[in-house]
This record gives sequence, structure tokens and C-alpha cells, in this order.
Amino acid sequence: MTRLMVFLGVLTAFVLGLVLFSYKSLPVSNAKFDLHKTEEAYEKRTELIHELTAPKEKVAEVEVEVKEYAPVVDLNTPELVKGHKLYNQCISCHGKGGEGKASQKAPFIGGQFDWYIEKQLTDMKAGVRSNPVMNPILKGLSPQDMKDLAAYVSRLPWKKLVEGAAPAAAAAQ
Repeated sequence: MTRLMVFLGVLTAFVLGLVLFSYKSLPVSNAKFDLHKTEEAYEKRTELIHELTAPKEKVAEVEVEVKEYAPVVDLNTPELVKGHKLYNQCISCHGKGGEGKASQKAPFIGGQFDWYIEKQLTDMKAGVRSNPVMNPILKGLSPQDMKDLAAYVSRLPWKKLVEGAAPAAAAAQ
């Protein structure tokens, strides 16, 4: 056992000697520590940051025709009138026609089935479906309010269907 330990000790010393001897012959390069290159890169980065954060010149305003979308819902029942009044809270996120707003992650709800809208509202109020933005609004709604709101939203125009159906109707004529 002693011979084995001596042999391993000599072998280790020999390998360390070779490694240390070859280490001295490696070329030394300080290229990545070049101060001038580092300063140039810093200047370029600083210029880029100033360029990106500098106030932009005012771009010439272009007249764009904006079409105001006002859905037409015949408010012929007291439920629809009440639903219309309740929907005024929803316009900021879901839009006047229920078209939704991607920036607020509000879905397209106009023309959706009334039973589906009512189920989603009930589920959100019960906590089955989590929606922190809708919770404050839903707390003040009764089950009848949800039915009235769902009835109103279901009568909003289904824009996607109308837009897709218009070319088909024109082609049929």
C-alpha cells in the first residue's frame, strides 16, 4: 500500500510539473483589457442611448377619418333600458359596441349569446373565474342586473359576422 501511495504522489508531482511548465509558455494577451476599445464602446453605447431617449421632432399630423361606431339597439323593453344603463360602466374596457380592447385585455362581447354572458358574469362574481378588474363592478350587480346586462350585450351588433357576411351577400347578388 505504501508503494502505491508513493507512486501516486510521484505521478501527481510529475503531472503538476508538466502543467506548470507548459503554463509558462502560453502567450499572454491583454487584448480584452484594452482601455481604448472599452472607451470607444462606451461612447457608442452612450450616443445610442441619447439618440433613443432624445425627444423626437414633431411629426406632421395627418388627417385621418375616424368613424365613430355607435351600435343601434332598439331599447323596447325595460330590461334593455336597464341593461343599456348598466353597460355604461363597461364601455371603457369593452367599447361602445362590445368590440373589446386588446390594451386592456377585454374580450369582444358584442352579439354574444345572453346565456353565455350571464354565466360568465355569475362565475366571475362567485369567484369561479378570476378577474380582478371586473370584481368591483360585479359586486354591485344583482342576478336580475346580470340578466338585463346580458340581454343588452347580446343585442349589440356582431361586427365580425357582419363584416364577413357583407362580401358574401354582395357576391350572391
